[in-house]
Amino acid sequence: MRREEVNCRAVCFRKATCFYAVFEILSWRLRRNSRAKISCKSSFFMPIQRFGRCIVSVLASALILLFPGSMIGQPAPAQMAEQGSGTATFEELARQATAAREEGKSEEAIRFYEGALQLHPDWTDGSWYLGNLYADAGRYSEAIPAFQKVTTADPNLGAAWAYLGLCEFETKDFKNSLRHLQNAKQFGFAEVPGVEKVATYHLALLLNLNGQFEDAWELLGSRLGHGQLAEQTKTTLALALLRVPLLPDQVDPSKDALIDAAGEIAGDLVEGNFDRAFPAFEQMLKTYPTTPFLHYAYGSALIFRSRYSEAEAQLREEIKLTPKSALPVMRMAIIELKTHHAQDALPMAERAVELVPQSALAHEILSRTLSELGKAGQAAKELEAAERLKPEKPDIDPEVARAYAHSSIPGETEQATTASRMATGERDSAFDELARKAAAAEEAGRADDTIRDYEGLLKMKPRWDKGWAELGSLYYSAGKFPQAIASLKNSIAINPKNSQAWAFLGLTEFETKDYSNAYIHLDRARELDFRGTPAVMLLAIYHLAELRNRNGDFFGSADLLIPEVRHGRVNEQTKLILGMSMLRVPLLPAQVPAASRALMQAAGETAVLQYSSRYDDTFRAFERMTKDFPDTPFIHYAYASALDILSRYDDATSQLREEIRINPGNALPHQLMASIALKQHRPDEAMSAARHAVELDSQSAGAHELLGRALLELGKIEPAVKELETASKLAPNYPGVHFSLARAYTKAKRAEDAQRERTIFAQLNASAESEKSLANQAYGDPHGQNEPPPAEARTTSQTGPQ
Repeated sequence: MRREEVNCRAVCFRKATCFYAVFEILSWRLRRNSRAKISCKSSFFMPIQRFGRCIVSVLASALILLFPGSMIGQPAPAQMAEQGSGTATFEELARQATAAREEGKSEEAIRFYEGALQLHPDWTDGSWYLGNLYADAGRYSEAIPAFQKVTTADPNLGAAWAYLGLCEFETKDFKNSLRHLQNAKQFGFAEVPGVEKVATYHLALLLNLNGQFEDAWELLGSRLGHGQLAEQTKTTLALALLRVPLLPDQVDPSKDALIDAAGEIAGDLVEGNFDRAFPAFEQMLKTYPTTPFLHYAYGSALIFRSRYSEAEAQLREEIKLTPKSALPVMRMAIIELKTHHAQDALPMAERAVELVPQSALAHEILSRTLSELGKAGQAAKELEAAERLKPEKPDIDPEVARAYAHSSIPGETEQATTASRMATGERDSAFDELARKAAAAEEAGRADDTIRDYEGLLKMKPRWDKGWAELGSLYYSAGKFPQAIASLKNSIAINPKNSQAWAFLGLTEFETKDYSNAYIHLDRARELDFRGTPAVMLLAIYHLAELRNRNGDFFGSADLLIPEVRHGRVNEQTKLILGMSMLRVPLLPAQVPAASRALMQAAGETAVLQYSSRYDDTFRAFERMTKDFPDTPFIHYAYASALDILSRYDDATSQLREEIRINPGNALPHQLMASIALKQHRPDEAMSAARHAVELDSQSAGAHELLGRALLELGKIEPAVKELETASKLAPNYPGVHFSLARAYTKAKRAEDAQRERTIFAQLNASAESEKSLANQAYGDPHGQNEPPPAEARTTSQTGPQ
């Protein structure tokens, strides 16, 4: 195979830029505004750890379309026709395969390529295309030998190693996948740049799984850490940060909130935003004080910033939590060496070698310590040991793996034993009979009998994800929350896309006051388009809206309830949540003091009027509120926001001045004043207001974006670019920032950067439209519910077993 022919094809992949640009915004949950989350329904926005058809098939299809001719430098069919007997048949099959492939007839193309390769097994182009077609169809085990032939023909072709490794990942052959993705990294992706980020991500997953956490972190930070980080990348960084040797889909859902918090910190560290990362570490340690390696991660980051005394305090805490780990001990020794206290480093270095005698790094640290103490002979001996033990072995804590992993599905062993004793027909008959009993018991309202029957069914079929979800919802209805959580986790372990399981898991966690996980899991159910009974769906909407308020996502909370208002489905609970959202109260309704309830209800009634587009009534209601509740923060701000919608800018500005008098330390009224000034073409006033906002909240993406826009209007191009770049880092998933940044780059004559930002804007804007569509239907369209869902909401959302 001639490599120069491959290189000439690389030009075609300039057209594939969109694939790896899109990869960077792949997201299970993109952030709403600067921190909250936007869901996307297209296949590109599926969890990347479930690589499957959502990535291999897209890239494979793209490759096939972009390469209508020969990709690999192999003799063409016409040349092969001259090489021996049977060539006419081969030539015809090859021509038919190419035609079918170019017409998108994958099954026909596969059949023709298979036939042609039977006649000429060494036709490398055919193996390449056949491998891609197999991968596109999800037939990964069949794609593997096809790509193996390509790597044999050209061992230096990184793209072929990448596809081979990705297919092996899908078949769970992780050992070979790791080896082959490392080959891909070594040889590079010059011929097929579109596969680099997908391959890099999966290589990082496998490095984590293999205990090579530092390598995974370095790989992701160097290859994917520029610009916005995909949520999947943050998750993988979080697993590296906490030294969890698992794949994301192997992690117990009860750890999702912990992983999510660690992912945010990891993202800040990769971006170099230590001012945000360090306070987040402190908060996370308050929430999860006994998490292994969290103090170690914090201490390591503090060392990087030369804050040694603080780092030492964190590492001492880590030693208390993980006394068998040498990592914090080695870090302590390093601190002592950095601060020229070799004598103090010695016991730490010796302890590290005692804990991990097979660690090359531990012997190196001891060698350096001894050298600085003038003990050259002992130092040389330790250095020799270090060289002998290289490379460093992966460091996996099995207790950490067990703590984070899914529990095994109960009954699988028993099922195998029972299945060996029962004929298939007999087993199916018994299952069907018990299923009918369960359905009858559920229809009759006999909850205990229904639960017992489902338990029996799941002993027969422990891999039945819908059965586990149904049993979990039954336990939830019965108030048996620990059993519900266990059953729902089993369903999710079998099928992570079971929306019923995620919804009831979130509802159950809400009841047990595990609000952080409830927030994540209810949102995931919504993204998966959960459709249950109207009462259950409304309950899920209310709880998610409450949790968004609790997390400070006030606009997101209102977004969930606006469809209910517009459908006339308004009740006291709706008003209370909307009132809290309007007044930006980060609490759950049950936590609102009795003395404040009248205020919240009044705000909620005003919000209902506003979202019903009854603006005259809305403004009268705001006037009453300003008289009845004077000096209450955010009333005037909310009033100004409503006036802004109808372009009553002068009245809105008056309300904002009142808000600033009452609430002088808040950046929001200054931001709205800047926005209004820009609409009125008053860039000087906008710049002044935006500067105030930035001074009050330097982490506000909106403030920096408004300041950048104002500077741009004033012709101050470079300062505008700087502010907009800051806004882009703070809120990488907000489309408006990229639109404004594209304008600024255009004026700065940075055409390539402007085009990149326009591309990102288009992608994020499309995602935002998808989110808006999803928000308009919340959890679907629960009809006929005008009261808060009472106890009857705790009913199952699916029919009995079929």
